[in-house]
Amino acid sequence: MEALVMAGGKGTRMGGGEKPIMTLRGKPMLAYVLDALSGSRSIEKINVAVSPDVPRTAEFVLMDGRALTVMTPGSGFIEDMGYALSVLGLFEPVLVVAADLPLITPEVIDRVVDAYEKCGKEALSVRVEADIAPWTPDTVLNDTEKPTVPAGINVVHSAHMDRAQEEHVLVINDAKLAANVNYRKDLTYCEHLFAQEQEQG
Repeated sequence: MEALVMAGGKGTRMGGGEKPIMTLRGKPMLAYVLDALSGSRSIEKINVAVSPDVPRTAEFVLMDGRALTVMTPGSGFIEDMGYALSVLGLFEPVLVVAADLPLITPEVIDRVVDAYEKCGKEALSVRVEADIAPWTPDTVLNDTEKPTVPAGINVVHSAHMDRAQEEHVLVINDAKLAANVNYRKDLTYCEHLFAQEQEQG
């Protein structure tokens, strides 16, 4: 399966600057996402959606060498995702990941793709239960047994972007997937989880 990393947003909630290349432990957040995707057994090719708002991010992807960039207008997450899939000419299921998930792992990627292949639906959305989120989430969904928060990981069928797709919801209660970095304080939480892992490891 191919992957599309969404990295073209303005990052206004971060107070300015290009969010995908903001550093966590001296390493750009986008690099952690590329590590997870390139280490996954399920992903064959990585594409990164950028926009005119993130020229340094596009340069980083080029220098990193593990992914190809696709330029989008910077109109919004959904709009740019559809635009990128159209430009790439894909007519198949695609894993879509936000660039601000520095704690994502290859194991999670493989679990998501495996779940998608077994679910029999056109699309898949990864969520975490709202009560494990480390801070008050911006978006809470109430279409499952318990309130959930989008994790920023989805599979969409790129041949059907012109309509709503029948979706399977995969709930993974992992605090690392709740660490969607939207504000600078969220980086501090990620640092805390990294430190916890080192102590336990």
